[in-house]
Amino acid sequence: MAEKKIQENPLPEEQPTEQTNQIDKPKEVPMKTTPDKTTTVVLPSSPPTAISPRMTVPTFTKTSPNDLYRRLLPAVLFVLTFVTVMTMLLIYMDNVAMGAQQFRVNMSRDYELARIPQESPALVAYVRQLHLAPRVSHHQPQQHTPTRSVKVLDQLYGEIYNGTFVEVLESGPRDPGTLYLGAARGWSGLAARAAARAYLALRGRALATLHACLSPTPHPREVTYHESESPEAAFSSRVLCLPLYTMLLAADATHATYVVLDGATVPLALRHVPFGTPDLRLQVIEFRSTDVAARNLTTQYLTIKNYTVAASFEDSIMYTLKEV
Repeated sequence: MAEKKIQENPLPEEQPTEQTNQIDKPKEVPMKTTPDKTTTVVLPSSPPTAISPRMTVPTFTKTSPNDLYRRLLPAVLFVLTFVTVMTMLLIYMDNVAMGAQQFRVNMSRDYELARIPQESPALVAYVRQLHLAPRVSHHQPQQHTPTRSVKVLDQLYGEIYNGTFVEVLESGPRDPGTLYLGAARGWSGLAARAAARAYLALRGRALATLHACLSPTPHPREVTYHESESPEAAFSSRVLCLPLYTMLLAADATHATYVVLDGATVPLALRHVPFGTPDLRLQVIEFRSTDVAARNLTTQYLTIKNYTVAASFEDSIMYTLKEV
């Protein structure tokens, strides 16, 4: 009986071992595979290093209005400054271009000052004070040989000392005849030149100089004078053209003994000289010209004004005033 009990009831120590074995042994669970789905692995983002900083784009949607205005203000100020500067530059360039164009127009246009008569005291004072360079003490070159014009003067009136001459020429140096009279016989007078270079060359010599041309009208004019010493080089300048009578009044030479003129405007200029008045007496007039028509026209007019031909040369003709 006892053996039966032993066989029916096994030892209690064996059961816990079986249970522990069952507990320690992991259960095999079949894994379910999902072929259609992929697994994504999220890696932690590394913080930016100091060596290679990243550019971050500001998100304006998450920025406060004050911060947004503070960021846009420099750009707006730059645009406004750029537009203002460019506008001012364009206006300045337009003004400069208009001024240059107006200057070119003024330099190429002749102005007739018809409201100013040739005997106007204001015009005479203006020429005398602002345009007429006074005579200064200066050693002038000697001209020992009298010219043909001086010889004609000596034949008519003998040797005259301390006389007055007036030479109104377009360009060139001193007239040889007046140069001899000034150096050998003490004459003084006026030398007018239309060419600016010729006037500057004479300025400061022992005579009064005037930068002016001979006006063909009884009023002053302002014109552009073109002078060229060679075909390659040309120079233009603005010059004031004055009536001959205005020049005589400004230089106090209304009783000049010898007057030398040249240029195409001489025949018309002489027509506006008030010959026959008590305050004007031009004893000898020489017209330097090779134009036969201009010489004939001048001769016809001066003959009416009580002048006669004293001598005639290839390049000039001399007239003398008849004694009444």
